Amino acid sequence: MKNALLILSVLPLLHCGATESTAPEPAEVAAPDPAPAPEPDPIALLESSIKATMNADIKPCDDFYEYACGGWFETYELPDDKTRFTKSFGQISDTNLEIQRDLLDGYAKDPGDEPFKQQLGSYWKSCMDTDAIDAAGFAPVQPIFDRIDEMKEHKDLMPLLGEMAAMGLDGLFGTYVDADDKNPNLNIIIMTQGGIALPDRSFYLDEGRAEIREKYQAHVTKMFGFAGLSEADAAKAAKQAIGVELALATIHLERQDMRDPTKTYNKIDKVGLQKLTPSMDWDAYLKAIGKPDVTQMNVKVPKVYRKLDKLVKRSDVETLAAYLKWLTLHDAAPHLPKNFADENFDFFAATLYGSKADRPRWKKCVQRIDRHMGELLGRAYVDIAFSGESKPTALTMIHDIEGAFSDGLDELEWMDETTAKRAVIKMGKIRNKIGYPDKWKDYSKVEIGDDYFANMMAGRDFIITEFLDRIEQPVDKDLWYMSPPTVNAYYNPTVNEIVFPAGIMQAPFYDAAYPGAFNYGAIGMVMGHELTHGFDDSGSKYDGDGMLSDWWEADVVERFEEASSCVSDLYDGFEVQPGMKVNGKLTLGENIADLGGIKQAHRAYLKFAKDNPGQPEVAGLTGEQQLFVAFAQGWCSESTPEQEAVMVKTDTHSPPRFRVNGPLMNFPAFGEAFECEVGSPMRPEEICEVW
Repeated sequence: MKNALLILSVLPLLHCGATESTAPEPAEVAAPDPAPAPEPDPIALLESSIKATMNADIKPCDDFYEYACGGWFETYELPDDKTRFTKSFGQISDTNLEIQRDLLDGYAKDPGDEPFKQQLGSYWKSCMDTDAIDAAGFAPVQPIFDRIDEMKEHKDLMPLLGEMAAMGLDGLFGTYVDADDKNPNLNIIIMTQGGIALPDRSFYLDEGRAEIREKYQAHVTKMFGFAGLSEADAAKAAKQAIGVELALATIHLERQDMRDPTKTYNKIDKVGLQKLTPSMDWDAYLKAIGKPDVTQMNVKVPKVYRKLDKLVKRSDVETLAAYLKWLTLHDAAPHLPKNFADENFDFFAATLYGSKADRPRWKKCVQRIDRHMGELLGRAYVDIAFSGESKPTALTMIHDIEGAFSDGLDELEWMDETTAKRAVIKMGKIRNKIGYPDKWKDYSKVEIGDDYFANMMAGRDFIITEFLDRIEQPVDKDLWYMSPPTVNAYYNPTVNEIVFPAGIMQAPFYDAAYPGAFNYGAIGMVMGHELTHGFDDSGSKYDGDGMLSDWWEADVVERFEEASSCVSDLYDGFEVQPGMKVNGKLTLGENIADLGGIKQAHRAYLKFAKDNPGQPEVAGLTGEQQLFVAFAQGWCSESTPEQEAVMVKTDTHSPPRFRVNGPLMNFPAFGEAFECEVGSPMRPEEICEVW
């Protein structure tokens, strides 16, 4: 919970009168200080918010999302600089950004003698100094363009790609560092598909996106013009660059085909990789990233890499250079002068996502500093926004959720006793990380000065060097992949951990003053969601030690897959826009986690209510009804149509409406709580159940 700041204004009593020491006239007696205003009743405020958000004219058994959020839809107007706003996440994120801005403003004005304040204050000032950024022009990027121009033959490509990767610029393919799925205590290089700027391969290939592609061609041409190319040369370079991206999109797998960790585990040594892609010099690439002695990697998509080798072989050097320059331009655009940044916004925010206005500069700067030096800024954020009792309270709730998961295993028709016992063992090994790291990162070697682009690259270099240094080193299980102010949570299968940054442990997700039902329905459901990820269609393939292995009984796997198919088929039928439906396979893991999350939150709440009798009714809702409303109201969302269209293709989460209605219509306890008749929209006769 955020700490409240109480400001008391104390005025001195001034007595004016004769110089004699006499008692004052009654009229001159100072009035007593007024009684302090009573503290607002948190339950009353919550009740008011619930009622204002709901639409009581909608029957909960017809459309619970509209019932829970309809009042908010009638009054909320999506700001011009947002393409999507989710009530809970958005409110907390905006508050967290303001807290961080105030901290950075203070460090910029008076950093004192503390080095971390000097670093953050200098980075902040340089980011906010748009005059200096405009004056620098294209000069910060020109050295990268010059380096690309040094590529004269195909043999020059791989060392160049390695140098660019060391700067955070992946071209042609994607690489990152993570645990070896079958040796989760060791980090290795993971190689995957990548190298395109548009959100998904479908944007290059679908007939219905021809207009987008025309605008993209114009955008890339304009950006090359800003970089100093003539009109004819800019148009030619844009055509060459997009041609490479189109070729890459053609060979890429669909996103849903990348979700199965067993199919994307293809460990290979350097010799095997060279044989797979004979035209690509991996010795030169690894030397360029500073890791010449790397011996093993996981190539997630071997058949894509075989085709990539042929693509490289048939592409001329001039075309490859144009492509690499475009990737550099696209990556650098938000950090360059106004003409670059505005054009980048016009296409990638306005055209693709439907944004009407760019975000305020200060928000961009906060987010960039959080991305590059998140734990440095996060330490100060935690002191303000994450009180000492928040962590033990969260751990108590998580243990309640874990107990609910364990207790529910006996009720699953598809589960057997042997696999259930193994599931409980895996659950017992889950590491719960709450709030912030036990050990903070050391940023003292990050050199921050007055030049924004140099500061941005220094922050990025810190992150990349940190990752590269992990290659073929033991996995650091204390590592956090989100900064403390982040309003999100995650499950990491190779470490078997659930992580809840301080940023999400705020109202309206959690408040100590809220009734238990509301907290279990909001943050409790998120906890159940993340726990269930350890047992969804992907996470279930890792054991309690984080190893990709077959720990299930074979016949149980078959029944689990049948139960999962029910979920996939159900969500395939949900229509987002006319003719546009949810991709049930792409979103399957998140949908399973949603179904399990609300079920576990409900079971944990029932135990809590039993142990804590006398739970209050709020807004005329019983405790169970409060829980379901709290869950739904956390997902009240507005989006532009363009945003929805992109997310349907790229997001592994279903749209908010279906994240609410989908789990609830498959949970009999919900129907009972609202007395829905079997056969009504929110209580169908046939339901899906996984966890």
